[in-house]
Amino acid sequence: MSQPGWYPDPYGTGSLRWWDGRNWSDRLNPEPAVPARAPLPQRRPSGPAHAAAHAERSWQAAPAEQALDIAVHGHRLRADDHGVAYGNESLIWQYVEWVAYWTAGGADGSRRPAQWIFQVGRHPFHGGPRVEVVLDEASVPRHAPGAAGGAEEVWGRLIRLCQVRAEPRIVAQLAEHVRAGEAIDVAAGLTVHPGGVRGARVSLSWAAVSGAVVDGGRVWIRQATGRGAVLYVPQQNPNAVLLPALLDRLKG
Repeated sequence: MSQPGWYPDPYGTGSLRWWDGRNWSDRLNPEPAVPARAPLPQRRPSGPAHAAAHAERSWQAAPAEQALDIAVHGHRLRADDHGVAYGNESLIWQYVEWVAYWTAGGADGSRRPAQWIFQVGRHPFHGGPRVEVVLDEASVPRHAPGAAGGAEEVWGRLIRLCQVRAEPRIVAQLAEHVRAGEAIDVAAGLTVHPGGVRGARVSLSWAAVSGAVVDGGRVWIRQATGRGAVLYVPQQNPNAVLLPALLDRLKG
């Protein structure tokens, strides 16, 4: 973000704060009123559903999830089409600026996930408002009310709501900055710019990029030449999981 202007306040005041091109100022303006909440869709649960971070997104559809309202590690977790709240932290989807979700294995080296992590927040990444939920089988038993399927199911429901209510807007905003001639840092390690992408001492033009894929806890940038992927960022980095959609949008 290099252009001066009014942007959502990264410090969570709910107002717009003036960015002078290099620093946040003390100037604030009220933001437009938050749109009215849309009614929650009603559907019968269809059984456990896996929510791999690279699952295909249905961004044009209404979220196929009922509201979440359960206890995790002794704190209340609530999420619906309006926003997400956990413990004392909450964010409205409309104001989310970065997302991250991934799984972590156990200490025994097993490939089976031991934790399912979900994060959303606002800039700055270090110090800005965020909601972080760390799930495991002990924190969300499969028989817990409102959490049929256990931790992985709850994680998947959070992701699907985020994919509909926050991610399309974030991707559109990032793409708009690049098309306006800016170079932006996506996933804390990859620069996306009008000419292509670069990171880890590797630079690829748009003609050399075929897209991105999430695999093995990393987001890989694929080459159009068929030589495989030479660039990657960790999946847990902010907005890393949005790279496949962002690159598709910029190349489209």
